[in-house]
Amino acid sequence: MTTLRFYIATLIVAGALSTQAEMHTFNLPDGREIEAEIMDYNSKLGQVELKREDGKHVKVEPTLFVDADQKYIQEWASLDGFRNTRLFKISCKRNLVEKWKEAEEGMVTYSDGSRERETVSETKFERHVYELILENRTGIPLEGLTAEYRIFYEQDSLQTKGSKVKTEEKRISGSLDISRLDAAEKKMLTTKPVVIHDKEYTGDITYGERLREKERGEVKGLWLRITASTSGGQTAVREIYDPSGVEGKYSW
Repeated sequence: MTTLRFYIATLIVAGALSTQAEMHTFNLPDGREIEAEIMDYNSKLGQVELKREDGKHVKVEPTLFVDADQKYIQEWASLDGFRNTRLFKISCKRNLVEKWKEAEEGMVTYSDGSRERETVSETKFERHVYELILENRTGIPLEGLTAEYRIFYEQDSLQTKGSKVKTEEKRISGSLDISRLDAAEKKMLTTKPVVIHDKEYTGDITYGERLREKERGEVKGLWLRITASTSGGQTAVREIYDPSGVEGKYSW
């Protein structure tokens, strides 16, 4: 049996199985088709590793398939650098860019019934952004890059008279313009700002018909999703969580 026939016999599997999202129909020159998912490409050996519908892994030469599928394999391989965390480096850092205070005045009612106008609360604001650094060490330009992110934070608020402080989970969504990253290029991008506050009230007082409590805010983390696309429509996705505990805790 020739090498080509051996490869074909190894690849073809009888029976209909469910097709995964990453599955591709590879075409042989004799008209037969094979459903498989690319797992790896070894440029030194010139072999592509495929995962068949039955879960078995096989390694073959791309020239086994028709030209269109050889191009598909080449495009998939071009995303290898993007997938590699050493060759396409992504780092992020949360920065506090601004702090300020605001005081609130009002009429304070004391236990003896007297009323005076004075400072009844002080609010401390913080403005945070995430700085993202992308570095292309693949040796080739990366194109078709898009980025989306979610910043998660919590903010206390007091809604009505006599109510307790309510903690609300909030998020800021945004996208970043990347498009292309040349070989050896490093690019820094900045997210939209998120503003949180801590508010503290003076003494145990009633002011403005509302019982005052302390309010606090906290930035919980970032979820970054970067996608690379080829001209043939293939995509690869990298997801970054800062801190790592964001993963699995929040929904996109």
